[in-house]
This record gives sequence, C-alpha cells and structure tokens, in this order.
Amino acid sequence: MDGMSAGLENDYIKPGDERVIAHTKVVGSGESDSISFSPDALEAGGDYTFFCSFPGHWSVMQGKLIVN
Repeated sequence: MDGMSAGLENDYIKPGDERVIAHTKVVGSGESDSISFSPDALEAGGDYTFFCSFPGHWSVMQGKLIVN
C-alpha cells in the first residue's frame, strides 16, 4: 500500500523503503525484466514475500521465497 502513492515513475515502490531487497521496473503484457541480488542479506529460515506492485495486482500476484 505504501507504494501506491509513489506512482508509476517509482514503479509503485516507496523510495528508500528498506523492506525492498530488489525490484524490477513495471512491465506490460509481453514484456519482461530481470534482477540479480546478493543472497547475503537474506536470513536462513527467512520468509520473503514477492509481489506485483501495480495497484490492485498484489492481492493475486504474489508468492514467497523461503530461505533454507
């Protein structure tokens, strides 16, 4: 919800939000993007949510990354 007010120019991600480890740009139908990040910041046993930040999409376009 914090990202909605950030707007499309910020990919609906609140600037400086420390909860965000990595994100892609907002993509449209048929488009793609990719990211790379170091897993060093992830904790074993951690439970990390990923989701679409486009308004309204997060409720159905989400998942979890579980670090073992």
